Amino acid sequence: MKLSTLQFYLLLALFSLMFTSIWSYNAFLKIEQKNDRITTEAIPISNAASQLFPLLLDQELTVRSYLLDQNDQTFQQFKSTNAELNETIARLKMLDQRHPILKQLLADEAIPLILQTDGFYEQQIKWIQSNQIERAALNRYSGMDYVNQFRPINAKINQDIDKIIREATERSKRASASAKWVIVIVVSVAVLLLMIFLQTFRLERSQQALIHRSLHDALTAIPNRRAFDEHLEASFTAARELQTDVGLILIDVDEFKLYNDTYGHLKGDWCLQKVAGTLKKQAGEFGHVSRYGGEEFAVILTEHVEQITHVAERIRSEILRMKIEHKAYEPLCQLSVSIGLAVVRPSETLTEGDLIVLSDQALYRAKSSGRNQISSHEAS
Repeated sequence: MKLSTLQFYLLLALFSLMFTSIWSYNAFLKIEQKNDRITTEAIPISNAASQLFPLLLDQELTVRSYLLDQNDQTFQQFKSTNAELNETIARLKMLDQRHPILKQLLADEAIPLILQTDGFYEQQIKWIQSNQIERAALNRYSGMDYVNQFRPINAKINQDIDKIIREATERSKRASASAKWVIVIVVSVAVLLLMIFLQTFRLERSQQALIHRSLHDALTAIPNRRAFDEHLEASFTAARELQTDVGLILIDVDEFKLYNDTYGHLKGDWCLQKVAGTLKKQAGEFGHVSRYGGEEFAVILTEHVEQITHVAERIRSEILRMKIEHKAYEPLCQLSVSIGLAVVRPSETLTEGDLIVLSDQALYRAKSSGRNQISSHEAS
């Protein structure tokens, strides 16, 4: 049977629609798979690996503090940090099977150095607990040697993490490019064209959401530890060039574990959300607010640094004004925070890690002095 010209073009349009529909479905399915890979593989690897260096810094600070005060609470904090470090390494061993570079870095460089560091700290702890304080004091700052040895390893790890995320993103972009070719081919098919555009917009929003998720804390919706590290590094680079100051405020919710034990984890999550909301309200206009980890939050200031103490006091006072009940926390019986802050002027020798250590030491003093207060350590 001979087809008319109209029938021929209708049949051609039908076959084009069927062919491009299958093609577009496969293209968009590929994008979804690549985005899922970013969510289930690249982001967990990134989050776990980025914890190694901060945990080593926390180890160093707690052992040095334990040498000074021989406080059992400090020793328990060291054990907690050590356990978290071991859990992070275990997660990385499970996650990195498809990433041989990161696997080799961990096996050949990172883990051996971490084990050496653990051995050093175990010896320090033994000397302290056996009252050989002077002997331990001779090695008081030796832990920073291990931390400094880990810096280039941490840089390599971050480079490989960036490569993993970049490759995953590039695969997603290549898949997106294939989908755009579909749009070009079916431009004459109005309905299909509209569907493709709608799908493309949805995928773009999905990619933006993935980026947002990788840099924000799921519970509090504020920037997470990775975003904090990136912002602090960028702030130091800019301040070093302009010869300006950088300020850091560390905020710790007082007796939060006791709060969780008393009211439950759901109430604890609500409490952290309230604290995060207060930080955004009181400090957001001055600096970069983020969740540092657990019940700790951070504010980075690069402008109005001279008002850092005022900002910290506003945060502390506002938390008290919320009057969140905390019966087990006596004698205050309501939620409060301890705050440590430091201000530095970056130089070739003064790093982001130094500012974190100074702020953390100030925070420790605030907690040790009774909590619900501010302690500062300013350095030029």
